[in-house]
Amino acid sequence: MKKALNMLLTVIHRLEDSILVGLLLTMIGLAVSQIVLRNLFDTGITWADSLLRILVLWIALIGALVATRQQQHINIDVISQFLPATVKRLVAACVALFSAVVCAMLAYYCFDFVRMEYEAPVMAFANIPTWWCESIMPIGFALMAIRFTCQSLLLLINAELKESST
Repeated sequence: MKKALNMLLTVIHRLEDSILVGLLLTMIGLAVSQIVLRNLFDTGITWADSLLRILVLWIALIGALVATRQQQHINIDVISQFLPATVKRLVAACVALFSAVVCAMLAYYCFDFVRMEYEAPVMAFANIPTWWCESIMPIGFALMAIRFTCQSLLLLINAELKESST
């Protein structure tokens, strides 16, 4: 069971990384193309600027998801270095749980926002509706909430295991 779970996590992590790299390469290629087309040929792709803005949003949220996975997200750490190991794990679990709640709330409100965009359809570019472009927001925050919840549970389980073994 543990091996299968590790394999699944590896596949998910590679998928996240691949999507992030693919979006970044697409963004760089499109931006360079726009620069070349504008400076050398006095033309450009009419929808490229809109797509670049949307790609920034997608890269930001998928990048945040990867940072959450690697526990490299922004955090304020003032007192944990002064705490004993067991208390430190408990505080880290509480912080992760709080982060999960915040991400879940953001996912809920982003879902509501995307639903409103869906009900009043507007095209972002090239006949692609804005709600589709914004769909990364509730998905990204929901995945981060799940990841933070799992991290919190793992910290609590590990703390329990270490306490019971002593």
